[in-house]
Amino acid sequence: MPNGRVAKFDSDQVNEEILDKLLHRSRPRINEALRSIRRPEAALGIAKSPLGDLLVALGRGGLLLVHYLPSDKELAALITRLRSFFDPVEDRQAVQTVGAEVKEYLAGEGASLRQKVDLSLVATAFQKRVLHKLQEVPRGAVVSYQALGALAGAPKGARAIGNAMHNNPVPIYVPCHRVIAADGRLGGYGGGRARKLQLLRSEGFALGKADEKLPDGVIWGHKGTRIFCRTNCHTTARVDRTKIMFFADPGEAKQAGLRPCKICRPS
Repeated sequence: MPNGRVAKFDSDQVNEEILDKLLHRSRPRINEALRSIRRPEAALGIAKSPLGDLLVALGRGGLLLVHYLPSDKELAALITRLRSFFDPVEDRQAVQTVGAEVKEYLAGEGASLRQKVDLSLVATAFQKRVLHKLQEVPRGAVVSYQALGALAGAPKGARAIGNAMHNNPVPIYVPCHRVIAADGRLGGYGGGRARKLQLLRSEGFALGKADEKLPDGVIWGHKGTRIFCRTNCHTTARVDRTKIMFFADPGEAKQAGLRPCKICRPS
C-alpha cells in the first residue's frame, strides 16, 4: 500500500509538470488570441463647449466621436457602432479637453484642435477617403461638394459626398462645415445651420445670422495653379470649378500657400 501511494503521487506530479510546460508554451498564443477578441476601451463623456454639449469618445488612436446634443434618433446607432469596436468607459475628465479646444478654436485660436482623429467608426473606405481629403481643406476656406468629390476621385458623386458628410463621426475636427453648394449657398449641416455659421464666422467669413450664401468679398483659390483671384476676375470664368476653394480673404489664401493673381491683384 505505501508503495502504491508513492507511485500515484509521482504520477500526479509528473502530470502537473507536463501541464505547466504545455501552458507555458501556449501562453503567448492564448494572450494573442485574447487581445484579438478583446475590444479596446474608449473614454466616453459629455464635453461642454460654446457650440453646446458634445458627446465625445476618445480611444488610444485618437478622437473617435463628436456628436452634438441633445440626443436624436442617430445617437443610439452611433453608440451601437462604437460598442462594436470599443468598450465605452465613462470618463468625464478626459473628454473635457475636447470642449476646451473647441472653445479656443471659436475664439480664433486656429491651432487649438490638437486631438488626433481616429476614423475607425467610418463605415466605408470611400467615406474615409473623402474625410481624409476634407481634412486638407484649410481653416478660412470652403469647398463645394463637387470639388471635394473631385479630390476624392468621384467628381460626379455629389450625393455620395453628402452621405459622407452626414456620416462624419468627428465634426469640427473633420470640418464638414467647410463644404457648401457649388453656387455659394451654405447648404445644410448635421449640427444645424446656426452652428455652421458660428464655425465659419470664427474662421473669418463675414456672415450674418440670416445669410444663406457666402459673402461677396470671398476669394477664389485654384488648387491646380495655386493662384487666388477676386470673384469678378475674368479668368475665373474659364477655370475648372472642381479645383476651386473659396477663402474668407486674401490673407487666408496666402496662409494656405497660394499667390495673388497678377491681373485682378486681389491682395
